Amino acid sequence: MQAASTTMTAGVRPLAAAAAGALVLCLGVHTTLTIGAVFQLVPVALLLLSPVRTMRDMPAPPPRTALPSAREGSS
Repeated sequence: MQAASTTMTAGVRPLAAAAAGALVLCLGVHTTLTIGAVFQLVPVALLLLSPVRTMRDMPAPPPRTALPSAREGSS
């Protein structure tokens, strides 16, 4: 999972750099940095508004359904 996350993050960096460069050309450095700061606050706001903040115990895992073994289905 960590490798997939790192690959996706590294793959998006050139696109993010190009988007930031385009924003700097259109809006200026100060406005672009402000937009970037707001985007950094979005995950924090989502976490604070989610039910994770009020959880005190780990939720129980969903019940496992009984599946027939591979040998039962091969007759």
